[in-house]
Amino acid sequence: MWQRCLSLPAFTLWLLTMVLPISLNAAEQRLIIGGAQSLIPLAEKYSREFHANHPGIEIEIRRANSNYAIDAVRNGEIQLGLVARRIGARERSELKVAPLGHDAIILLSYPWNSVANLTLEQLRQIYLGKITSWKEVGGEEQGIVPFTREASSALHKMFLESVFGKGFSHHEKAFILRANKDKVLRTIKRIRGSLGYGIVRLDEAQAEGVTVMAIDGKFPSAANIRQEIYPLIRPQLLICKRGSDGVVEEWRIGFEKFVSRNVQAESR
Repeated sequence: MWQRCLSLPAFTLWLLTMVLPISLNAAEQRLIIGGAQSLIPLAEKYSREFHANHPGIEIEIRRANSNYAIDAVRNGEIQLGLVARRIGARERSELKVAPLGHDAIILLSYPWNSVANLTLEQLRQIYLGKITSWKEVGGEEQGIVPFTREASSALHKMFLESVFGKGFSHHEKAFILRANKDKVLRTIKRIRGSLGYGIVRLDEAQAEGVTVMAIDGKFPSAANIRQEIYPLIRPQLLICKRGSDGVVEEWRIGFEKFVSRNVQAESR
């Protein structure tokens, strides 16, 4: 038989040339996208549109967080990452980073609160336990019940850096709330005197009936977030490996345009 005439190295090389194109082609027909949950709904919506025009491409979306997105793209576990935090120079070295816009940490309080604005300094004093009553900031005689997130939360880290600056090493005097945004809204609504924060859309907060607070007179409107006027904002980014092309690049470019259309529609 002709196979016997092939040396082992030659046969191995022939096998690789036969199998490799098939493997690469199969990989190209599957997109895995993952990362920050605040960007997942947009990614899912766009992916349905993308799949309708590319029915042969399977798309998997993994709900995780920004740290997962960066690590998973770098090690090849996923092709595209959704990130909602700043990326350092060292992290950027292997990545193509596309800005999508900004979202914001929204400061929330209980319904009927007559205080609708806090300064950053007042916010610091509340979370340090030095301001303990709403009366001290112009409200009713009611104790402030501050909520924060668990120490491992990226949102918690961003809140501390935005309010106190980098390098803050103290613990806030606040109750830890381990919850998704729906539970955060329900808890804030239920507890008189409460103050908390989350990545929540204005319409979601207003529909629940909680008070959305301005900070230093800046309300978290879409325009103020887009123009980076509201102080508690974070960037939204789409990442992939440098040199990515084909269907990865096509999804990336399409998603950037899709997000831009959505932002323009919200600002009208």
